[in-house]
Order: sequence, then structure tokens, then C-alpha cells
Amino acid sequence: MDIDVKWLEEHVLLCKLSGEDRVLVAGLFEVASYSKDDVIVAQGTPGGELYLLRSGRADITCLSGGQNIRVAVVREASLFGEMSFLTGDVASATVTAKEDSVIYKLSRGAYSELMIKNQDLVYALFAHMLVHAGSIIRHMNEEQIALQNYITGRRT
Repeated sequence: MDIDVKWLEEHVLLCKLSGEDRVLVAGLFEVASYSKDDVIVAQGTPGGELYLLRSGRADITCLSGGQNIRVAVVREASLFGEMSFLTGDVASATVTAKEDSVIYKLSRGAYSELMIKNQDLVYALFAHMLVHAGSIIRHMNEEQIALQNYITGRRT
């Protein structure tokens, strides 16, 4: 299965690539397919890859008190694994396909290669990571406020 560079242009990079850049990007990403209930990333395993959900849906869960608690749902064009990708730490959560899914993976080595060959594409990918992280933080803030209001008996 080949990477859909046009989809990446439209949903992630937000720019049209030259023919040379299309070849470069296609060579750096790995494409993987997962069936429903397959574990894509297991909590505690070594990181180092950035995952981009091309199609399907996945749940992100964290083991807490012996139970897996769902903390997020991943949908098309969403990133995951970015924390361990950037820090080199182990995965802080498990990601499980909830539908048949196609994932684009970018290794740290491939990202480093891209840094040498095309800084504009690195910037576009990093910008996508930042926008994604910002949306997660906004959502967490909303949940924190709702929890505080619930605990203190305030209703909004």
C-alpha cells in the first residue's frame, strides 16, 4: 500500500508539494494497516515514531488502578505518539484500532532526514503537531473546569 501524498498535502501539510518533495515524503513515511481491536502502540513500549491516522478510528487508553481508562479517541488526520516521538520516552498510553485503520508512521530517523532535505516540510509537520497538541490542551482545560464545577457544586 502506498502513501496518499495528495491526502497529506490537503490534511496535514496544508501545501502543494513539488514532484521532488512528493517522492521524498512518500519515501519517508511507512504505511501500516490495522484491523479492529489490533493494538497499534502499547503503553510502556519504546517510542520514536510519529503516527498519523489516515483512515479509521482508534482509542487511546491509559492503565490506571488495573483498569484501562479511555482518555481520547483518534480520528482521521489525528496524530498520536508525538510525546514519545519528541522525547524518546516510552509510550504513555495504549492505542487500539476501533475500526479497520490505515496509519502513516514517521520514524525519528526519517524526520531527521527530512530536516536535512526540506526544512519547510519539517515546519509543516511540526506545525500540525502543535495545532494538535493545542487542541488536546484546550479540551483538557474544558474537562478540568467542568470537573471543578462539579466538585464545587457550581453549574454552568
